[in-house]
Amino acid sequence: MSADERIQPSLQLQFKTEQISRTIKECNDINLLKEIAMELLKLNLTKTAVADWATKRALQADTAKLHKKND
Repeated sequence: MSADERIQPSLQLQFKTEQISRTIKECNDINLLKEIAMELLKLNLTKTAVADWATKRALQADTAKLHKKND
Protein backbone atom coordinates (compact mmCIF):
# COMPACT_ATOMS: atom_id res chain seq x y z
CA MET A 1 0.00 0.00 0.00
CA SER A 2 1.46 3.34 -0.98
CA ALA A 3 1.24 6.45 1.16
CA ASP A 4 -0.91 8.08 -1.54
CA GLU A 5 -3.71 5.50 -1.32
CA ARG A 6 -6.87 6.64 0.43
CA ILE A 7 -7.96 4.77 3.50
CA GLN A 8 -11.34 3.24 2.72
CA PRO A 9 -13.70 1.87 5.36
CA SER A 10 -14.87 -1.69 4.85
CA LEU A 11 -18.33 -2.36 3.46
CA GLN A 12 -19.38 -3.68 6.86
CA LEU A 13 -18.26 -0.45 8.53
CA GLN A 14 -20.08 1.62 5.91
CA PHE A 15 -23.32 -0.28 6.59
CA LYS A 16 -22.91 0.13 10.37
CA THR A 17 -22.28 3.85 9.90
CA GLU A 18 -25.42 4.17 7.80
CA GLN A 19 -27.43 2.32 10.45
CA ILE A 20 -26.19 4.63 13.22
CA SER A 21 -26.77 7.67 11.02
CA ARG A 22 -30.40 6.69 10.50
CA THR A 23 -30.85 6.09 14.22
CA ILE A 24 -29.54 9.57 14.98
CA LYS A 25 -31.66 11.24 12.29
CA GLU A 26 -34.84 9.52 13.49
CA CYS A 27 -34.20 10.05 17.21
CA ASN A 28 -36.20 12.62 19.15
CA ASP A 29 -34.86 11.61 22.57
CA ILE A 30 -32.33 14.27 23.62
CA ASN A 31 -30.87 12.02 26.33
CA LEU A 32 -30.21 9.24 23.85
CA LEU A 33 -28.61 11.72 21.46
CA LYS A 34 -26.40 12.98 24.29
CA GLU A 35 -25.33 9.40 25.07
CA ILE A 36 -24.51 8.78 21.41
CA ALA A 37 -22.54 12.03 21.26
CA MET A 38 -20.52 11.10 24.35
CA GLU A 39 -19.73 7.65 22.96
CA LEU A 40 -18.64 9.18 19.66
CA LEU A 41 -16.44 11.65 21.53
CA LYS A 42 -14.77 8.80 23.45
CA LEU A 43 -14.34 6.81 20.25
CA ASN A 44 -12.74 9.78 18.52
CA LEU A 45 -10.33 10.24 21.43
CA THR A 46 -9.31 6.58 21.26
CA LYS A 47 -8.87 6.66 17.47
CA THR A 48 -6.75 9.80 17.74
CA ALA A 49 -4.57 8.18 20.41
CA VAL A 50 -4.10 5.09 18.21
CA ALA A 51 -3.18 7.25 15.20
CA ASP A 52 -0.68 9.25 17.30
CA TRP A 53 0.86 6.04 18.66
CA ALA A 54 1.16 4.53 15.18
CA THR A 55 2.76 7.70 13.84
CA LYS A 56 5.31 7.75 16.67
CA ARG A 57 6.13 4.06 16.15
CA ALA A 58 6.59 4.62 12.41
CA LEU A 59 8.90 7.56 13.10
CA GLN A 60 10.91 5.46 15.56
CA ALA A 61 11.22 2.66 13.01
CA ASP A 62 12.33 5.07 10.27
CA THR A 63 14.83 6.74 12.60
CA ALA A 64 16.26 3.38 13.65
CA LYS A 65 16.54 2.35 10.00
CA LEU A 66 18.42 5.56 9.15
CA HIS A 67 20.81 5.13 12.09
CA LYS A 68 21.45 1.55 11.07
CA LYS A 69 22.09 2.61 7.47
CA ASN A 70 24.55 5.32 8.59
CA ASP A 71 26.53 2.96 10.85
